[in-house]
Amino acid sequence: MSHSVGGLPPEIRMGNDIARQFGHLEPEKAAVQVGTHIEKFWDPRMRRNLHELLAPASGHLDEADPLLVAGLRRLERDDTDDAERRKPTGG
Repeated sequence: MSHSVGGLPPEIRMGNDIARQFGHLEPEKAAVQVGTHIEKFWDPRMRRNLHELLAPASGHLDEADPLLVAGLRRLERDDTDDAERRKPTGG
């Protein structure tokens, strides 16, 4: 895991960006969408790194947007949006 110039690990920085994109939704829906996005678009290594970074003993938990943390917890419980995850991504 490398650190960006600003000191945040890239997975947290990107995860925070994603959480901000869903911040207009009610918190429950936002958490589902954050978890779904990470599951659908992130490489398994990135997801694993994020999981390790957001472990309580890691010292990085306070750097993460609460919606990112909630989304990751939903992903861990396999509580994401199945229909959204199955949609084609385009491109």
